[in-house]
Amino acid sequence: MFPSNAPSPDKQKTIAREFALQGIGLHSGEACLARFRPADIDCGIFFVFDGKKIPANVSSVTGTKRGTSLSGLHVVEHILAAACGLGISNLEISLSSPEPPILDGSALPFLIGLKNAGIVEQDKARPAILITKPISIKDGGASINVLPYNGFKVNFMIEFPYIGRQEYAYTGDFEAQIAPARTFGLMDELDQLKKQGLARGASFENSLAIGQNGYLNPPRFPNEPVRHKVLDLIGDLSLVGCSILGEVIAIKSGHKLNIELARRLQNK
Repeated sequence: MFPSNAPSPDKQKTIAREFALQGIGLHSGEACLARFRPADIDCGIFFVFDGKKIPANVSSVTGTKRGTSLSGLHVVEHILAAACGLGISNLEISLSSPEPPILDGSALPFLIGLKNAGIVEQDKARPAILITKPISIKDGGASINVLPYNGFKVNFMIEFPYIGRQEYAYTGDFEAQIAPARTFGLMDELDQLKKQGLARGASFENSLAIGQNGYLNPPRFPNEPVRHKVLDLIGDLSLVGCSILGEVIAIKSGHKLNIELARRLQNK
């Protein structure tokens, strides 16, 4: 599992004590209470809803429209990105409704909650995948590639109406550079999304809105949308269930391509 030229594996980690966060879902608009509990070695990250245990694994993915869905749970990527950013590998997340609270639209509230609960190192190494050969996936004008690299980094490019092209290179410091980046959307699409039963909980408090003249509420970073795309990618790739040692190059990628890459990696 760990080739001789790979960095030393990290230990598995969980949290020291239980805590809870509550709010409304981005798409459902419904209230949700999320309880986070420690989990034992090799349990992995998993959700509990309606009496069912749902592993945070790519095999559980049931949809990628406007978020990543796992067996009836929706928009799980922000929680997963926060856990991944802290190196947490074993965690129970119990939900009172099928969509976790969106909170401020970023991964930061989840990350703060997890940190405040205490991070506990466990006495077993976390498995890792070392990329030794390039992997490339394309879908129209979007693509995602992963190349050999003795660590983890991401180069991401997006292009959207009214904000144009944005690029970001992520090499570390998830808490400061990625976790605060909020989900974003075009105001032109809002009415149509609501007709589809989506974005019912979206507001200026939990989303970065984009209008014809650019941002409609203050961004946290000038290139906040592309940073949020990196956040989503990290959350989606965490569904592989182990650390990834490689360089990811993403062009206009979304949840669909992210999950396809996760599937490819899990089958390595």
